[in-house]
Amino acid sequence: MRKKRTFYAAIFMIAFLLSGCAGNFNERSHATSSVVDSVAPESDASAAPAPSPGAGKSAVYLYLCGSTLETKSGAATKNIDELLKAQIPEDTTVVLQTGGAKKWRGHDVSPNHITRYEVKDGKLIQIEQLDNASMGKAETLADFIDFATKEYPAEKTALILWDHGGGALGEVCYDENYVMDCLTTAELKEALRGKHFDLIGFDACLMATNETAAAVKDAADYMLASEEIEPTGGWDYVALAENFSLNKSTEDIGRAVCDAYIEKCANSVSGDMATLSLFDLTGFSAFSAAFDDFATSLSSAAEKKYGNFDIIRASQQACKFGAAGRDEGASNLIDLYGLAGRLAEDSPQAERLIRAIDELVPYTVGGQARENLGGVSLYFPQNYIPSELEDYLRLCSSAAYKKYLSDIYGNVEYSIVFEDMGSVDASGNFTVKLSEESRRYLKSVQFSLLQLSYNEDAERHIEIVCLGEDNDLETDWDQLTFTSNFRGIWLALDGVYLNYSVVESSEDHILFSAPVEVNGKRTNLRFMFIWDDNYTGGGYYKTIGLWDGLDENNLADRQITPLKEGDQVTVLRKEVDLQNDVTISNASLSRGETVTIGPSGGVIEELPLVDTSQYRYVFIADDIFGNRIYSNTAYFQMLYTYEELLANPVPDGECAAEIVGIDWDSSWGPVG
Repeated sequence: MRKKRTFYAAIFMIAFLLSGCAGNFNERSHATSSVVDSVAPESDASAAPAPSPGAGKSAVYLYLCGSTLETKSGAATKNIDELLKAQIPEDTTVVLQTGGAKKWRGHDVSPNHITRYEVKDGKLIQIEQLDNASMGKAETLADFIDFATKEYPAEKTALILWDHGGGALGEVCYDENYVMDCLTTAELKEALRGKHFDLIGFDACLMATNETAAAVKDAADYMLASEEIEPTGGWDYVALAENFSLNKSTEDIGRAVCDAYIEKCANSVSGDMATLSLFDLTGFSAFSAAFDDFATSLSSAAEKKYGNFDIIRASQQACKFGAAGRDEGASNLIDLYGLAGRLAEDSPQAERLIRAIDELVPYTVGGQARENLGGVSLYFPQNYIPSELEDYLRLCSSAAYKKYLSDIYGNVEYSIVFEDMGSVDASGNFTVKLSEESRRYLKSVQFSLLQLSYNEDAERHIEIVCLGEDNDLETDWDQLTFTSNFRGIWLALDGVYLNYSVVESSEDHILFSAPVEVNGKRTNLRFMFIWDDNYTGGGYYKTIGLWDGLDENNLADRQITPLKEGDQVTVLRKEVDLQNDVTISNASLSRGETVTIGPSGGVIEELPLVDTSQYRYVFIADDIFGNRIYSNTAYFQMLYTYEELLANPVPDGECAAEIVGIDWDSSWGPVG
């Protein structure tokens, strides 16, 4: 794992919200006598001022919206249990408010009330119980803040918001008892108005965005948050409670929480994907100015005929957070540091932004798949959703960035065109070329593979199944020429071919996702290829785990679960049925082959394709608006048997099949 990023890298960590001030509370009113017997003496101007009621104390205020995380798995209860184990410093008070869940799984917490507690001497002491109210309302949060700061004033304070996070749109704390009502960015700002904390933290997914930082910059000195989804276990609350003290600087506290969190995650299946970021919000003004200049430069570049091409390419190479796979949904968040880094060679504005991010995020941590990130994420449409973009533009804090997005996505002039729909090059490989006018809106190019098999027992004797999509191509982005690198292999789980797609591809790793059923439950298998020259083939595959993607509320699932011995994994795939007008573009996922996971917990490997089948290979060009444009299809006949390829894999650049024809194939769907 990497604790502090190096220059020009893509970071996957999560944003931390920190803030601080002393004596930020309203004085209680005191009863006075109806008869004044004497006049109080004038105060001695030289006398020392009366100490603040919070002097010498520190306090953590935890806003615990249990939501589905508590109802389903008791996640909030487990974090309370951690607090009860902590050796909390004598000068530190921990106060929390519960609500937002239909069921609480411990400590007799009522789902029908708002309840306030103090953690003291290893016990959860109830302070008061209120009528139920939505934890997703500004007034509910504001009332808790007023209560906590008045009844438990302190010189050093932290406000932690615990629950689901909405990512780009800045929503947090979804109350399950009130139809998942949540705190919007506007409501968060309203609840925090006039308040100040040393630290504001979001123990929630995807909250380390520039917009979250903009929303809380006036209410805190520091912020803790994550760019990526957070595991259900959340932060290490023993570390938070034991480190939060007047004896430590807020930055040191934030660093300690980050280190403890990533260590906690390392012991779980979620460790590879975990991130956490510490923001120094005193650097936000400089960051905001640098970001505005950077966004203005994006608009200027995009005004040129094909000027947006390099920007889109850079966004595709930057780390993506949350859902980003073909079958997972889309969170549309990328690492801002990675985006700027890939544009910095020709952009002084990008170089300035990189320096500003270094100042804004002094510390960030991440797992193996999330190393070298900048710590702050940016909404950048990877999967264009018009309604979501409209919502983001309403809350976007940068007029310059709003202009860039509006100009690009509000003026569709033309899309992608194949200049060469498909031909055979001198080496016998399948190649295509895109037209120059495709550059403005081109997002990515990959290939897809169909397998044709004869099955006399099936209703349709000829089965046409999509194996998935991959980006293992020879690419020439300058010439917009793309050539197959068909080595006759496909990725398999314990010997069964997966229907997978690429989520992201970087200098360090390639992240994949495959739709599956595990023990009858629909989910996604995430795995990655890690580049490492110490291994044959330049790296190795590693299973991450099972992840459900986005739910019906468009919230990223926090739980990544491991594959276990005995799990029944069924591959979900798409089948072509042209007689009934079912193509790859409109087919539903259907159940394919099932595998029982062995003692190793599931092995991902490259396996040869069977030579008894025929294969159809097509290039797919995606534009930024979500349109998919297909090339002609190459019809492949395998040149080697399964056993031959297993014994002697074909090297890069050499085709493992003979192209027996190239033509338009309606199996994929419409042209574009």
